Amino acid sequence: MSTATPATGTTDAIDFNASNTLRPPSRPADMSSAESATLEKPDHDGTSNQSSSNQSQTEDYASVVQGAEQPGLPRLNYNLKDHKKTLIVVVSLLVIESSLLPVALFYGLWFSTSLRHGITFAIITSFFGLITGIEFALRSYRLIWLPNHRPIGSKVWWRFDFTHLTLSTGYTVMTGILIGASIPHEPYVRILATPVSLFFIQLGFQLLLTGYMHHFNKPTPFRISSVPKGDRTPPLVFTLVEDIVGVDGGAGQSYRKRLIARYAVSAKFRLMMAQINWFWGIGAMLCGVGIMVVLWTVPQEVAYGVGWGVPLVFVIIWTGITIVYTRRCLRKEKEAWGIGHTPALEPAAVRALERASHEA
Repeated sequence: MSTATPATGTTDAIDFNASNTLRPPSRPADMSSAESATLEKPDHDGTSNQSSSNQSQTEDYASVVQGAEQPGLPRLNYNLKDHKKTLIVVVSLLVIESSLLPVALFYGLWFSTSLRHGITFAIITSFFGLITGIEFALRSYRLIWLPNHRPIGSKVWWRFDFTHLTLSTGYTVMTGILIGASIPHEPYVRILATPVSLFFIQLGFQLLLTGYMHHFNKPTPFRISSVPKGDRTPPLVFTLVEDIVGVDGGAGQSYRKRLIARYAVSAKFRLMMAQINWFWGIGAMLCGVGIMVVLWTVPQEVAYGVGWGVPLVFVIIWTGITIVYTRRCLRKEKEAWGIGHTPALEPAAVRALERASHEA
């Protein structure tokens, strides 16, 4: 996702010392006294009329920004182009497993052979989860055995990140449907076409719910990756980016800290995350529900192709739009900071940075 590729040359890097702890810097020489006063008095509860009594927010904010060309805007230091080959291979295999292979096997075996339909779906189901299962196992290994990949504040191996729990739920439901609906002598073809659309509905619901909770400043009812219970709920897109790059991308907790730092100080970055969250939430929900309606209004042979083929088309279109929009937003963010923009702090994210620096 392009949010992992910030504009370079105009942003600040988080300053780490040899022990990977955040190093408090001195005030940048080119920062005005007005800007300094603004940074030294962030709001604790996010309202402009209530002053903060928590000086640790100021100290932690200072620890993640170092005076460079654009004071106050941390770099993410993760470029997808550096992982292009791996990304192409993994995405290609996932596309084949989750769309192209099921469709090809279904129509090839259904119409070109005399195999019993139950055998046909037994073959198709045997390939499901091959690539995703390996990737899921690798995620589990990193989160259990490599503490640096865990969410900030997670000190026990069984406390997986929120993305892992979301995928676990989706994979369990999808696997149960594929096994259960293919057991009868004559498999339920329409039901076997529903797994991906059901996952879209699940993900869309989570995106919309977290978007609503974030918009109305609702606290998290439980820990969501690096965000502890009781803090302001982040958009799910933010959590997905943090977890996927931090674990699957191998960037670890250093990236999680940088992402939280960027989110903490940049209002434009937060707005971009919220808008992308709504874009994918509404899109995934409409796509999932729309497919479910179509599956019961067309012949079952057509329904299977719709259920496994249309989601891929949706993802390609939505991903393309997201990339273009993200690049545009990051460019505008760069321009805003280029004219001496004053940071607009997100108190919950600043508190998360404070905890990160204390736990490092």
